[in-house]
Amino acid sequence: MHRHPKPLCTAITALLTLLLLAGALPAQDVVALRREADTRRAALAPDDVAGRRELARWCAANRLRQSELSLYREIVRLAPDDEAARKALGHVRDGATWHESADAMQLAKGRLRGLAGWLDAKPEGAAQLHEHWLAPGELARLEAGEAMAAHKSGAQHEVLTLHWRLRSGLKEKESLELARVAEQAVRQWREESGLKRETGAATLHMVMLKSHSDYVAMIQADMETFDQQMTKSHGFFDGRVCWGSFFKDWYRTRRIVLHEARHQFDLLVAGTFLHQPAWYREGTAEYYSVHDWDGKTLRMGRLNSDVNEHLYFLQRICKRRKLRGAESTLRQGEQMEIDPEFYQQSWAFVYFCRTGKYAEAFKKWEADLLAGKLKGHEAQWKAFAETVAPDTRAFDRAYSEATETDAAKFKG
Repeated sequence: MHRHPKPLCTAITALLTLLLLAGALPAQDVVALRREADTRRAALAPDDVAGRRELARWCAANRLRQSELSLYREIVRLAPDDEAARKALGHVRDGATWHESADAMQLAKGRLRGLAGWLDAKPEGAAQLHEHWLAPGELARLEAGEAMAAHKSGAQHEVLTLHWRLRSGLKEKESLELARVAEQAVRQWREESGLKRETGAATLHMVMLKSHSDYVAMIQADMETFDQQMTKSHGFFDGRVCWGSFFKDWYRTRRIVLHEARHQFDLLVAGTFLHQPAWYREGTAEYYSVHDWDGKTLRMGRLNSDVNEHLYFLQRICKRRKLRGAESTLRQGEQMEIDPEFYQQSWAFVYFCRTGKYAEAFKKWEADLLAGKLKGHEAQWKAFAETVAPDTRAFDRAYSEATETDAAKFKG
């Protein structure tokens, strides 16, 4: 079962969600509902506005959000001044003219998006970043690592950093802090990868909903876009945007941000995402998500035995002697059906490889993997056995002992 936003490429998004469990609406139910919607639509007369409105309501009741919006767009084409359809699409009116959004209305007037509001003219010396025109002083602050509040619309805050454009339903102070965390993370990842930020670099987008219940409601309301198993996730990266929400406490919330941001970095910045097997992709994202943050400085790749719940589960895994060794880890495939222990096992393996006595050899193997030189699980395992673990039994013993020792430290 695929666990990703449905319109995106399966190869890119099959394993992007964080800690997914069970609970999806069966895929065949979605197909059946869409087939019924298409049948009803085909029976409508070409100019039947009322019939389309009724069908749009049926689609909304059945959580076919994209079909609902498509019907309202048809109504607007048939009846351009239909206020109900326009509002259902989020359009706004300026006098006698409708615009697709408040932003579109401002742009139609020739105005420019400034940091804190719309501008009638470009400030002297201004440069464009994330679709905003910024004065030299504003840009300098972002380059120095600050996060800055931008537009606010209702309960939604917008925050900019040099790399990120964050839209958030959280409080402004909290949104700014999460943006600083994400910015520091990307800067550290760039430094590790030897990637300088080029002029005109792509904007990294992130959306934070106000609460986990809002996040779940968003997914439940649109089963054409979202796999319903994602209601049991904490965040996801859809191939363009990171999505998350406040979850339980700020440490866990920051972990969600860091996990999904790492996927976004791998795909949109480093361009290495598609070279990565599932265990490496998720284990690496989890490795960076376990962190220390004092409000100013981010340190990633930590053990954090007091709060790292991976260690609790690893105690049980080790006790049952179910810890995967090197060969079974590298040959396990793409794990389309992720078992509950997948993330703990993947984090533990990556943590050991990055911090244990095999770290230098692992770096060499990792460089070849990320360069696309190791295609397929067999090639990855063969290179790992040659470069990192020529004595596989000794590697597995060291890995098991280190993991048991680390797991025993968890007292949470």
